[in-house]
Amino acid sequence: MPVMQKTKLAAGHKGIENNIKWVTIVEVLEDIGRLQPGEFLITTGFGISENEEQLEVFHKLLRSKLLSGIAIYTSFYMKEIPASFIELANENDLPLIEIPTDINFSEITKAMLEQIVNNQMHLLEQAEHIHRELTNLILNDQSLTEVTKRLSQLTSSHIVIFNEFYDTIYTNEDEGMMFNQTSFSMNGNKIDISKYLISSLKRESKVNFTFEKHISTVYPIIAKQSCYGWIVMTKQESSWQELDDIAIEQAAPIYAMEFLKKQAIEETQLRIQSNFLEDIFNKNYINDRVIIDHGLKLDYDLTLNQSVFHLAFKHPEDIDANLIDRLYHLTDQILGQKKKQHLIQTKLNSIIFLTNATGENKEEKYKHTINLARDLLKNWTYYFPKVDLIIGIGKDYDQVNDLGKSAREAHYAVKLNGLISKNINIVHYEDLGMYDLLLEMERSGIDLTSIYEQHISGLLSDKDKDIDLIETLDSYFKNNQSIQKAAQELYIHRHTLRYRLNQIEIRTGLDIKSTEDLLKLQLGVMAYKLVHLLKKEP
Repeated sequence: MPVMQKTKLAAGHKGIENNIKWVTIVEVLEDIGRLQPGEFLITTGFGISENEEQLEVFHKLLRSKLLSGIAIYTSFYMKEIPASFIELANENDLPLIEIPTDINFSEITKAMLEQIVNNQMHLLEQAEHIHRELTNLILNDQSLTEVTKRLSQLTSSHIVIFNEFYDTIYTNEDEGMMFNQTSFSMNGNKIDISKYLISSLKRESKVNFTFEKHISTVYPIIAKQSCYGWIVMTKQESSWQELDDIAIEQAAPIYAMEFLKKQAIEETQLRIQSNFLEDIFNKNYINDRVIIDHGLKLDYDLTLNQSVFHLAFKHPEDIDANLIDRLYHLTDQILGQKKKQHLIQTKLNSIIFLTNATGENKEEKYKHTINLARDLLKNWTYYFPKVDLIIGIGKDYDQVNDLGKSAREAHYAVKLNGLISKNINIVHYEDLGMYDLLLEMERSGIDLTSIYEQHISGLLSDKDKDIDLIETLDSYFKNNQSIQKAAQELYIHRHTLRYRLNQIEIRTGLDIKSTEDLLKLQLGVMAYKLVHLLKKEP
């Protein structure tokens, strides 16, 4: 500026591109805590040279990297700029300007503030233009893909939109940049941006970082106290400008509104699907044709082989509505990616969905359903490694009338997973084996208590030391009657196990070496475990 032609840049040459946000004049510098980031400080340096305490305060300011620059009047109270000031300014890339006394304060502040205000007015006009452009796209019912494309054009940058699961849902093409989950590669180098996404969410504001001579701005999309995703803008460092940050701030509420609108549509669809599934499972329909036609209106073909999946949490007491919502969206997304037709129903602590079972035979269908469950579990564990998920799968049926049975089987598969193994997260109803028979007997009105009392009553006791015999027998059966494996699982010696098995034979009057007696013992133990589990969890 013309007013600055008589000034001299004494130090901090590397910081001449610093952005000046405001001009501050301070005669006596006592409290640097009042200064704001990016301010340009003008001072006479009054009392600094004579006061050791004030000198140290100024040294601290030079090291702070707080200001955009400092201008000091010489000849009034400071004949020349001290060498310590010049040294610290150079070390911290802080422009230190020497101003002669024949330039007035008002001349400098007026000239600089005119520049700042004009720049702010220009930015405001540009921001309004961007907001108007993006808003018009939404009002004209354009997709978020179009909004992302236009935002990229307005800022000459690469834009990526992540959802709350860190998946890329919208982007504009850029041959030099490769995205994979929350990592992107440029010039053969790779960076994980997940920490910046998390940081911006915690701050609820933008976060900038530099990579391969590019600046990226991360901004969270927040509405109704929930995060729906992030906008990530990337462009060359040399072409970055303040308007880019303003543009991303203008765009965030527009994306948030679209996500809220999408959520409202999803909630309506979910309610319709939930009611429809309730009708199917409870047979609330006149005939099969009516319910099949209703399914076609929802783009779902009920004439194919179907099976029900039941997704629940191992520790439901620690689960909140937000996690159920996350589970729903993740399930819906994965099924959509696999192009699997599906109907979803949400419960208080679980998700139930109906989908078609593919495969030429029973073995193939079983394999495909297990693989689908594994994909669901793998994705859930990736995002929520500390929240255990149990997936139960009902058998597949080709008749609508049997789908309620598949739902019941999927529920039992979840409920009885602990009877098969404590460390299993996926249970197909087929895996329950003889428990299926016992459940059918229980539904037919047979008292399962009488079964275990008939065969293993001698093992039932109020004494704590006797309770281990049922656990011992159960471990023996689970390990295919292997003495060595069962002993390892129970953390006892083989001789101890043999002694316990001998005690079981004495108390029950049954011979473990007899196939018929062995079946009675196994049936008794399974009935005992099943009855107590059903009583515990109605």
